[in-house]
Amino acid sequence: MAATSSKSRARSRAKKREILRKALECFAVHGLEHTTIDMIRAETGVSVGSLYHHFGNKDAIASAVFIEGMRDFSQRALEYLDQVASSSGGATEKAERLIKALVYANVDWISANPNWAQFVFHHRRTVGKAGGASTLNRDVESFYGKLAAILGPYVEGGHIRNLPAPLYGSFISGPVHDYARHWLAGRYAVPIQDVREELAEGAWRALNVNDGVRS
Repeated sequence: MAATSSKSRARSRAKKREILRKALECFAVHGLEHTTIDMIRAETGVSVGSLYHHFGNKDAIASAVFIEGMRDFSQRALEYLDQVASSSGGATEKAERLIKALVYANVDWISANPNWAQFVFHHRRTVGKAGGASTLNRDVESFYGKLAAILGPYVEGGHIRNLPAPLYGSFISGPVHDYARHWLAGRYAVPIQDVREELAEGAWRALNVNDGVRS
């Protein structure tokens, strides 16, 4: 009975994720404002009633697309960090690899999911509009809690600069997101994957205790 229920939930999650991916395609082609429920229904092949049952109105679908995108990125980032954390190496070396892993996760996720990245960059307000802010906030707190648990010992050990929490995101993901916005908009010709190492090195130089002292 429990196994059947688990399989049923897994199928339901997979179905919802597929609906969200199809909805994202509609938003990418037509724009959020001009996408209709009927367009999403036609793309997904499910009934309007089913869409409302699973998600609600278009704003709720857009909010779910945003939250799912953030979860997808967070999962990738934590996988990258876990790989480094479970590997061998000295503390300073691992600190560098952890910071760079976060940059790599950002770059790789954006490269693999350009439409999702565009949506996440430009439509955060839809989450609040649809009443999804509390869910997003819980997800963000959970992610940053796990991040702090992994990076905290390296900060306390003097291998990563001790800074106010918001600055870590500014140094690690800020430059990546700035470059990505320009690249996705067609203003930068060089793909973000081609500057992956430079972005990672920049983040490490910003947070490396020794570089911080020299600056």
